[in-house]
Amino acid sequence: MRSVAAVKAGPGEQPAAVATGSDLGSRGTRAFQLITTVLKEAAWERDDVDTIAVGLGPGSYHGVRVAIAIAQGWSVAKHLRLIGVSSADALAAMLVLKGQQAPFIVVIDAQRGEFYRADYTVESGVAREVCALRLAKTAEIHDCLNSGKNVFGPDSADRLPGIREAFPTAATVGFLAARMPTETSGASLEPIYLREPAFVKAPPPRFA
Repeated sequence: MRSVAAVKAGPGEQPAAVATGSDLGSRGTRAFQLITTVLKEAAWERDDVDTIAVGLGPGSYHGVRVAIAIAQGWSVAKHLRLIGVSSADALAAMLVLKGQQAPFIVVIDAQRGEFYRADYTVESGVAREVCALRLAKTAEIHDCLNSGKNVFGPDSADRLPGIREAFPTAATVGFLAARMPTETSGASLEPIYLREPAFVKAPPPRFA
């Protein structure tokens, strides 16, 4: 699921979402349509935006790369601050905003029988990562669920019975970005992808 939010965060103010929107599309062109719709609902012009915040995943590899490309292009063209945020951290922050107080685990499907996993506790109303994002086997997540731990994540109920469905939102990405004092170099933004790249070289063509 793709989401966009216009977030207002003035000096000394709590960040607040002015307008939000989401869709289930996978094509890059829909992202531009969604941005236009959200800016219109917020009554903002593009020149009213001074910071671009983007989720870095983990998640859909194609979707995250499209989002990063749009953020990089926009920030370069308009000379805007650019901030990248872990989608796992955004999901954790959203859970706390919704009232989660006990320690919890965030999991995101990594395919190949694995999940991305990060563990959090809640301190003074803020999610604190206590075990860094890593790859975990499906059996490990089942063990967490069977032991009664609080496990949250998107689109995994069919493979992980007992998980509590939750999706990171663009608004929460914006809230986290508002707390970050420094921007991210556009050239250094990359999707969070914990596996080593691997490929198989195609054999040379055979001529009859």
